[in-house]
Amino acid sequence: MKKNNLKDKNELTNNEKLVKMFEDQIPEDRQQVLRDIDSIMCNMLEVEPNDLPWINPNKHEEKWEILMNKLRLVVGRIEYASKEKTRTVH
Repeated sequence: MKKNNLKDKNELTNNEKLVKMFEDQIPEDRQQVLRDIDSIMCNMLEVEPNDLPWINPNKHEEKWEILMNKLRLVVGRIEYASKEKTRTVH
């Protein structure tokens, strides 16, 4: 049982993974990336921003929240990969 507790403490949430992925950016740029990801998801799924569980957390079922959080991480990873290609080293 102690192993499970230790594993849970070391596991990052999807939001923490997203923030960590873009940790090399200043907070304002990181926030803009998260807004861009939300916008992409809304356009892709044809939903309103209020339908996103991290914007309106008490409105949705748990399965919807889990699905959307995982999808947000996937879209974030794609966005990270696209920004990584365009980044230059000085």
